[in-house]
Amino acid sequence: MKEVWNQFTGALWSFFVGYGLTIMRALAIFVLGVLVVAVVRKAVKRSSMKSRKIDNSAAAFITSVVALVVYVLLAVILIGALGFSTAGLVSAFSAVVLAIGLGMQNTLSSLTNGIVLIFTKPFKAGDFVDIGGTSGTVKEIKLFSVKIVTTDNLTVVIPNNTVLSSVIINYSKMPIRRMELVVPVSYDSDIDKVKSCVMALVESDERICKEPAPFFRLTEYGSSSLDFTLRVWANTSDFWNVKFDLMERILGVLRDNNIEIPYDQMEVHLVKSGKEANE
Repeated sequence: MKEVWNQFTGALWSFFVGYGLTIMRALAIFVLGVLVVAVVRKAVKRSSMKSRKIDNSAAAFITSVVALVVYVLLAVILIGALGFSTAGLVSAFSAVVLAIGLGMQNTLSSLTNGIVLIFTKPFKAGDFVDIGGTSGTVKEIKLFSVKIVTTDNLTVVIPNNTVLSSVIINYSKMPIRRMELVVPVSYDSDIDKVKSCVMALVESDERICKEPAPFFRLTEYGSSSLDFTLRVWANTSDFWNVKFDLMERILGVLRDNNIEIPYDQMEVHLVKSGKEANE
């Protein structure tokens, strides 16, 4: 029994003498690596949270990705410190990553496009946008999709790869917008009177910008009317109210000044047959 114990302790001592330093070095690297991961993770999280271009979900994702990358590097360093070859591990890890990437092409594409959306910011939460023909107010911008609510209160979730491959119109991006209205009047109308009536109406509306200056001119000879074009600028938040108010008030001021607004008419001629004509 004593001989067995001596053999065991001898083997243990030989192992410690041969590999003890290596193990101690690996443990030190592990402890130091964990501390480095914690510091890096905290620094990345703090920096991403402070950035105005990154929302909370993106900040959390970036922090997790950075921590994962650092942990993988730590594992490779530890295996190398223990004396094992890391070439096989790197090859296996690369193969696994490639397989996962091939199986999740669409998901990874949406993820990548989500990161692009977060940093390029073609729109933000609260903007009214049109994405590939779907219009609504942006509610959430996530890493994989964008959620918008349409004007009839429908929730639409659009994958980020679809968002970036579509034409995006942001109606809320600019502080002011231009509207255009066509005002048809009769050919018998007094052009100067039409211009003075409509321009007086436009100038009385404080919501309409003075610069750029309003435009109201005769722009086309229509088939049954003289067509005037009105172009004015207003704050984006007032756009639709100003437009609808102008349409109603222009109709009223033209009627008050006896300026006719023509409309399409059709004359129908009845042709009698020969028998009916003789009767």
